Amino acid sequence: MVETHVSLSVDCLLNEDSYAIPLYQRNFSWTYDEIEQLLNDVADAFQEKRDNYYIGTLVVNEENGLFKIIDGQQRTTALNLIALVLKNEFDFNKLEAVNLTFPARRKSNENIQKLFIKEKISEDDENELTRGYGHAKDALKKVLGERQLESQSFVDYLFNKVIIFRSILPKDLDLNLYFERFNSRGEQLEAHEILKAQMMAKFGEDQEKAQKFARIWDACAEFDKPVASQFKMRRKRADSFQERERIFGWHFSNYSFHDIYDDIDFYQNERRKLSDILGKKVNEKIIEVEKDFGEYTQVIDFPTFLLHVLSIWEGTDTSEVQLDDKKLLTLFDIKNKNQTWVIKFSEFLLRMKHIFDNFIVRNSNMDSSSRNKDEWFLQKGTYYEYQPNGKAKEHYIVEERFTKNTFSDSEINKNIILLQSMFAVTFTANRDSRWLYEVLQFLFEHIEELNDQEFAIRFKDFLEKMAVRYAEGRLFTEENIIKKYGDISVYAFNFIDYILWKNREELGREYKGVKFDHFKFAYRRSIEHWFPQHPNSDERVEKMDDQFLHSFGNLCIITDSQNSKFGNLVPSAKYKQWEGIFDRQSLKLQIMANITEKTRWESYQIKGLEKEILPMVKRFIESKS
Repeated sequence: MVETHVSLSVDCLLNEDSYAIPLYQRNFSWTYDEIEQLLNDVADAFQEKRDNYYIGTLVVNEENGLFKIIDGQQRTTALNLIALVLKNEFDFNKLEAVNLTFPARRKSNENIQKLFIKEKISEDDENELTRGYGHAKDALKKVLGERQLESQSFVDYLFNKVIIFRSILPKDLDLNLYFERFNSRGEQLEAHEILKAQMMAKFGEDQEKAQKFARIWDACAEFDKPVASQFKMRRKRADSFQERERIFGWHFSNYSFHDIYDDIDFYQNERRKLSDILGKKVNEKIIEVEKDFGEYTQVIDFPTFLLHVLSIWEGTDTSEVQLDDKKLLTLFDIKNKNQTWVIKFSEFLLRMKHIFDNFIVRNSNMDSSSRNKDEWFLQKGTYYEYQPNGKAKEHYIVEERFTKNTFSDSEINKNIILLQSMFAVTFTANRDSRWLYEVLQFLFEHIEELNDQEFAIRFKDFLEKMAVRYAEGRLFTEENIIKKYGDISVYAFNFIDYILWKNREELGREYKGVKFDHFKFAYRRSIEHWFPQHPNSDERVEKMDDQFLHSFGNLCIITDSQNSKFGNLVPSAKYKQWEGIFDRQSLKLQIMANITEKTRWESYQIKGLEKEILPMVKRFIESKS
């Protein structure tokens, strides 16, 4: 008899019993970030020498010896892909066979079996599993490499000490009823929600302060909206409430506020009298103007932001800042804090979120009148403005007006956007956002200068110096020689793209087809050989000498999906087949494509490109030293 509830090691999960992903389950949707986070969590437990590490629950429905996965399929599929990568790329064969099937998805079934036997998968047959395999491969390389883990010990820990709890649903359970309850039930409280509850408990019976604290916390937790938009603004000149103006100032330019609990309105739980409602004149109706703040993605999430704010609050050194959200409750240690600490921290949190909203880049999720989808932008609330209320000209409403740029100098604004987005696309995991900690710390230290016209120049200079510092060890060897394939990092390519953009006027005269002015950083993680390691061509092509093949001049960064499309095509074939996509690629790749359009890509082109780019890089580094 199969046990209803049992703890399984990853080894048992992947090598015992048979599992299936039912038709009604969505496709595998984890991206690189989720897989890297899973591996980092395991790596933390491994380095902390925990006896076991539990990664959640697997809910299944058992039918004739087959376990159909109800909840936990994303994690289970990811573990299968990680195991396949360890088998194929790292020579750690921990799989006897693939015990995961997709009864309603033929291509997924075929692909996971092909991955097991290392059979080549054609471009037409690629799907979410092959993309996930690529993400798992990149994530494993990063986690093992950056943490300098001993591979055998880490793999043994992953398979033997990482535990998942499997729960089998009763056979007589109505699955339709289960799913209805499963989808509508309250989610398990997240750590930051528990933290909020712990802080609110410090107010005891003081409901006014507790409510004001909750309003601050909830306003900051609405992470995809400007925090100022979460406080009430007056709609007419005659309105008595001026909450948003009191806190953030008429021009949204107040960052040094203190004692804001006095500026936040307290709403008593009182019922309005019917006579009050009926007695109001129609022309005194408040016109509600809904502002479209746009949809965007922040560079981190709210729990990580809390860790940044706590570290700045405590003056933590950058090298010691903790950005592991699993340690959120431990790091805050609320049991040893009092009400005064909670009030002061909440004020500080609001101040830092207001700074974050105005000075940290965001990525647009949609096309709008002011920006395009996937565009990085800085947008700052500027001021209130009175607008006449239609026919009733004696009444006025107040509207917010937002500028497109935080800084009035568009050239400097573009510099700052590029520098911040360069860090954001390179260090994608929340726990890798120490660059952001440095930026927020700098902004806080200069809080009295944020509204100065000259601050934009100081901010850009700070970011450029930080960019140079991050390039140390990632770009050149100790002998000051540019690194080669296998050693050079993605950051190095992004850093060089920024320098190419800085030199766009000079380079634009030579490479007229390159879209320097339209360049933006994107999530490009794959380092590709422009001349391939194993050329695939209708005509005979000699293999290039390794000293040129693996050198910087022949390398570029592209997206994971584009990497599989480029394959082993020679440069001329790549350019001909994908001519329409290069204006959206990295600047270095655009230059390489521009050269390829005019002539054959050979070793002297590679060395020539290096000789052209590297002096620009060294001049920029020297200017910031």
